[in-house]
Amino acid sequence: MLTCFVQKPAENRGEQSLNMSNFMEFLSSAEVTASLEVLIVIGLSIIVGILAGNSAVVVFNRMPAHWLCDYKEEPSEELKQNDRQRIKSHPWKMAFSALFALCAINMALYDWQYAIAAIISIWALLIIAIADKKYMIIPDQFVLLLAITAVGYVPYHSSFLSPLWGALIGGGCMLLIGIAGKLLFKKEALGFGDVKLFAAIGFITGPFGIAIILVACSFLSCLDFAVLMIRKKVKRTDMMPLAPYAAFSTTFYLVFL
Repeated sequence: MLTCFVQKPAENRGEQSLNMSNFMEFLSSAEVTASLEVLIVIGLSIIVGILAGNSAVVVFNRMPAHWLCDYKEEPSEELKQNDRQRIKSHPWKMAFSALFALCAINMALYDWQYAIAAIISIWALLIIAIADKKYMIIPDQFVLLLAITAVGYVPYHSSFLSPLWGALIGGGCMLLIGIAGKLLFKKEALGFGDVKLFAAIGFITGPFGIAIILVACSFLSCLDFAVLMIRKKVKRTDMMPLAPYAAFSTTFYLVFL
């Protein structure tokens, strides 16, 4: 009985050691490592989304007033008021943060380097879209930022000429549409800011991407204009901002395609 009593603790210790060893192997397994990486990526993406969403509102509200004016145009009194919010903090900070977080998570899980470039591009596009929607102006400063983000997409193009072809197609198509519209309607149908915007979008997406974005943007803008005409919200001769449709189409392309 004494011998049996002494051996059982030894067997228990062996079983505990074996269980601990199995547990450590489980922790070091590839599945757990991958799960931890996913959680880290999601956590960082949420942080990036909050920073991007909040900063978009802050930057838009605090950017110099002349950035939101055409060349040689004086800012209005509304734009000069530093204590007035151009867009409300609530609910837009929360809405934009959620948008950026979801986009960042979706992209970063596959390629975090691509996600960084895309988030900056979408951030610039958001500010451009709001500016065009509210003031019918596309700030050159953010178009330039959008074009600079093309550096982050270089590894994803088939050749170094792809960005140049994309810029040529995007800007060229808009320029031709603007010229045709002016000849048909005897007035400016498309601002040069739209030409520069689509050239920058083509610069980051390449020829294939800008072709898809041009088609999607044209469809969405025409559909929305038709609905507004049916509801008698706009007239046939009215002009509508194009940047919001371009921003949505480009964001969808960068995140999902």
